[in-house]
Amino acid sequence: MNGLEKIIERIKTDSEEECGKITAAAEETAEKIRAEHEARAAEAEAEIEKRTEREAEGIITRAKSSAAMTRRNIISGERSRCVDRAFEEAKKALLGLPKDKYTTLVVTLVASAVRSFAETAERRRALYGEVAESVPYEIVLSARDRDEIGEAVLLSIKNNYKKELGVDAVRRITLSDSTAAIDGGVIVRAGAVEENCSISLLVDGLHDELDGVVYKTLYPGC
Repeated sequence: MNGLEKIIERIKTDSEEECGKITAAAEETAEKIRAEHEARAAEAEAEIEKRTEREAEGIITRAKSSAAMTRRNIISGERSRCVDRAFEEAKKALLGLPKDKYTTLVVTLVASAVRSFAETAERRRALYGEVAESVPYEIVLSARDRDEIGEAVLLSIKNNYKKELGVDAVRRITLSDSTAAIDGGVIVRAGAVEENCSISLLVDGLHDELDGVVYKTLYPGC
C-alpha cells in the first residue's frame, strides 16, 4: 500500500469512527427525547385520568344532589297537595253538616257579622264623631240555603240574639230576596258594605294560619 492509499484508508477509518460516534450520540439523544416524551405523555395521561375522575365524581355528585332535590320537591309537593285536600275536606265537612247544625253555624256567622258592623260603627263614632246610619242587615244566602234554611236562620236570630246584639240590631236583620253565588255560609249586607262569611272564604282565610298545624298533624315528626 503506497502513501496515498494509506491516507485514503486512514480517512475512511476516521470517518467511520466519527460517523459511529455521531450515530451513537444521535441515538442517545433520540432515546432521551423519546423517554422525555413518554414521561410527559404518561404525566399527561395521569392528569387526564385524574381530571376525568374528578369531573366524573362532580357529575355524579351533582346528579345525586339533583335527584335528592327532585325527590324532596316531589315529596313536598305531594304533602302540600295533601294539606290542600285536608282543607277541601274541611269545606265539604262544613257543607255536609246535618241541617240543624248547619243552620246553627250560619246563624253564628250572621251574628258575628252584625257584631263586627256594630263594633266598626262604634270605633268610627269614637274617632270621628260619626253617627252610623240605621240600615237593615240583610242575610244573603245561596239559592239552595235560602229555600231550605233561610226562614229558620232569621227566626233563630230574632229569638236568641236580642240580648247579645241588642234589640235594635236584631230588629233590623232581614232575609234578602236576592241570593249569592256561594257554596255555603252567608253574606251579610249593611247598606253598601258587606261581610262575606261564605264557607270557602272562611276556610281559605284560615289556610295560611293553620297550614303548619295541619301539616304537623298529617306528618308528625317532619
